[in-house]
Amino acid sequence: MSTETGAQDRAYINPVLYGISYVVCRPLFRIAFRMSRGGAEHIPRTGPVLFVSNHISGADPPLLGGGALPRRLHFMAKKELFANPLARWFISRTGAFPVDRGGADRNAIRMAKDVLTRGDALLMFPEGTRSEDGRLGPAWPGAGSLALDPEVRVVPMAIWGSQRRWGPVRIEIGSPLDLSDLTEGPRSERARVAADRMMAAIAELLERAGGPVRA
Repeated sequence: MSTETGAQDRAYINPVLYGISYVVCRPLFRIAFRMSRGGAEHIPRTGPVLFVSNHISGADPPLLGGGALPRRLHFMAKKELFANPLARWFISRTGAFPVDRGGADRNAIRMAKDVLTRGDALLMFPEGTRSEDGRLGPAWPGAGSLALDPEVRVVPMAIWGSQRRWGPVRIEIGSPLDLSDLTEGPRSERARVAADRMMAAIAELLERAGGPVRA
């Protein structure tokens, strides 16, 4: 990692720090945010997993990280968060790696692919940014492209309540998506279909979690 820019060469999780963070945050999640989850049985215990979710609050990554346990999640975070040395030290050791949201960030995409190639778990928000009103927007095709690797299991999630100061927060986890039919044709078209299926699954889970119904 570059200490000057905060750039990273590889997504990294310090298991000790991650574990301590979970122990500290668990009471906050359960008491302050009144967090609950459904569908934990759908979480693959091993192998590369791409978790995809809606995004409504800055608190979503740690909350979804708690919801995805026992898997430890890597995730993209806007590069501005890495400007503060203390914040950079912490989040870069608990799964975050920087992304430039102003365009196609090839380094962030490369790091995301590396996480999955290693057999780890990655959290992505297919919309690419937070929703101001909680409603789902269009998906970024890059998320669909990451899902095309046949070794990667794609697990949809939805979160609702994190946009409120004290919740309650509900996380719903769906069964892995079947993308096995997306093997032929231009990769860009297959990525778009995969991204659309992600959003359809998230929309169903979001309604179950108490969020808005997708038009």
